[in-house]
Amino acid sequence: EQETTLECISNGVGRGLMSNAVWKGIPLRELIGETQPEAGARRVFFHASDGYTHSTTLEKVLEPTTLLAFEMNGEPLPDRHGYPARLIVPGAYGEVSVKWIDRIELIDDDREGYYEKQGWKAQRVHTMSRIDVPVKGSTVPAPVEIRGAAFAGDRGISKVEVSTDGGDTWRDAEIVYHGSPLTWALWSSPWRPSPGDYELVVRATDGAGELQSSVVDDTVPDGATGFHRVQVRIEA
Repeated sequence: EQETTLECISNGVGRGLMSNAVWKGIPLRELIGETQPEAGARRVFFHASDGYTHSTTLEKVLEPTTLLAFEMNGEPLPDRHGYPARLIVPGAYGEVSVKWIDRIELIDDDREGYYEKQGWKAQRVHTMSRIDVPVKGSTVPAPVEIRGAAFAGDRGISKVEVSTDGGDTWRDAEIVYHGSPLTWALWSSPWRPSPGDYELVVRATDGAGELQSSVVDDTVPDGATGFHRVQVRIEA
């Protein structure tokens, strides 16, 4: 079994297009090893039964955490999650974890899959963090427990910091669920503010010690970056 978080490449800053689950299957490298691939093979091209395709490097596929999964959270894969078998590729955005696997090809060319042909070129998941509570634009009484999630692909999260003054000053949040390097981290930070208007900001540091990018960038072509900001009012 392997707990892994998947995030959609079109997940914008502060959005929720991601989920966490426990997957069960076999390392894909075991299956590929039985085929005795030719020396020139350098990429793997995946076909899904709905016509979807994707290409990734053989090196990534041979990592021990890349799975051909048959179960999700202790049950057979639901149809919408890829029954009867799907890929789980930690460290890559969700479009690489192809559902409804129908055929697997080892190739020696740069053939592109569905998303790649549209210009998506993500190499790895960007470190992200978000504020789930309180929600943007809300009016809430004090005290407040600021809560959210952070994720860095297969690099894990080592630290989460919160600002209540728009990013001028920062303090460490408590990571209440670490999971593993392959999962999101859930965090919390108690706050006792005076009445007024505030801008909350969050940022995370991955397991390699790299702070997430503050540069605001759109999802195309390789995933969104930037700090999540939430404006709230504390009532008197």
